Parts: sequence; C-alpha cells; structure tokens
Amino acid sequence: MRQAHRFAGPGQPYEGLTVLRPKTAKRPGVDWSGRVRAVPDAINEPLRWKKPQRIFVNSMSDLFHEGLPDEAIDAIMGTIGACDDAAIGHVFQVLTKRAERMRAYMRERAYKAWNLRRLGPNAWPPRNLWLGVSTENQTTADERIPLLLETPAAVRFISAEPLLGPVDLQPYLLRTSFSGSALGWVIAGGESGNGARPFDAWWAVELIDQCEKAGVACFVKQLGARPLFPVTDAEASNYGERLPLKLRDKKGGEISEWPERLRVRQFPEVRP
Repeated sequence: MRQAHRFAGPGQPYEGLTVLRPKTAKRPGVDWSGRVRAVPDAINEPLRWKKPQRIFVNSMSDLFHEGLPDEAIDAIMGTIGACDDAAIGHVFQVLTKRAERMRAYMRERAYKAWNLRRLGPNAWPPRNLWLGVSTENQTTADERIPLLLETPAAVRFISAEPLLGPVDLQPYLLRTSFSGSALGWVIAGGESGNGARPFDAWWAVELIDQCEKAGVACFVKQLGARPLFPVTDAEASNYGERLPLKLRDKKGGEISEWPERLRVRQFPEVRP
C-alpha cells in the first residue's frame, strides 16, 4: 500500500487507489481506497514479448477482486489463451485471496474467454495458467485451499508469505488429481518493510519437510526483515528458544546467508 501511495498522485498509475487513514485511526497510515481499475493498454503486452517468461499477474492487486468486472477478467484470460502456444511459451501465475470467486469464474466462464483467441488445439485446464491462494496461517489455509482444490488448474499453488504461524498442509498435499498432487507448489517467506512481524523460519522448515514427503515443489522466497531460527533442532521441535538471524539483506532475500535447511527453491513440473 505504501509503495502504491507513492505513485498515487494526479496522472500517476495508482491515482485514486490509495487513501490516508485519519490520524485518529487505530492504525494510521496508508490504506487501499477499495477502487479497482483495469489497464486495457497493458493487457496485450505479453504478446509482444519474444522471450518466454513467468508472469505474475497483478502483483500489486488481485485479479478476482470484487470490484473488477468479469469482462475485464475475460480480456486478461483471452491474452493468457493466446499465449498458450509453443512459439510464445509464457506461464501466467495468478494469486488471490478471493478463492471462491476464482473457483466460480474458472468453472463457469474462463474456458470461453481463454479459448477465444487461441490458435492451437483446445486443452483444458491450460498448461500455462497456474492458480494459487494466499495462506498466511492455518485459518486461511483451511478456508482457501479446499476452494482451490475445486478449481480447474494445471498447477495449484499456495503462497505462505508472509507466513505468520505454523501451517499443516499434509491433508492437502496428499490429495491427488488427474495431473498428480492436487497442490503442486508451495511458496513460503517472511515479512519485510516497516512494521514487519517476526518470522519463525522453522515454520518454513516444516513446510519444506511436508513437501518433500509428498513430492511437491517448495520455494522459500525470502526470510523477511525479522527472521528467527532455533538454537538447536531439539528446541525447534518443541518451539523453544529462537534467536534473530543477522542478515545483511534487509528483506532476507540473499539465499547464501540462510541456514542450509532453508535453501530450497524448486519449481513444479507441468505435464504436457
């Protein structure tokens, strides 16, 4: 929100999308205004990129925000369909907190929009569209992952970033679908920036262990601004003493500074 607010002046990309809370508010500072705006000129940009890329759709927003009409999502889905071609080869990653709307859209409307501009044979769900949900703790995992598992997708993933507590994914990792594990990718990380909350990096170690047992790819993205780590494995197992990790990288993103057990950056394998 703070990053968007720096570019929210007249004529700037995020104009009207952020507001300042009153000084008397419990948590003063910047907030989203609740408005969402599609940018039509940007929708076809991937068609002009010659080198295949992984494209994180709406990194500052949410494709399934209730303020974005279905017609705008249709246009984006059409571009994704047009890029599902060996000559282009882009992969689109969509992350949402609105798992229920994503499930409904992908079941009821997505195929027609995705297929409209395609040149190759029809294949559903699309190989080049990965769908994920944010799961920062056990509560959000249990709310959103069941909806994700009911959503058509070649790769289903979760983003446990910022990870705010231990999360047990075993009930979901062990489920299977026609393409293998129902969950194909787990991303984990800590929180960065001003006011970042502490990150017990052992929570990420536990996710790595769960993924290894289930044969699911895991990617530790960063340790955040306030990472903690147990003194010994014995203290880790019973959530004993934790010490701050002193890292030069303020976001904890330099993998060479991490404890060995956290150095995991895997990507899922998508079957043809």
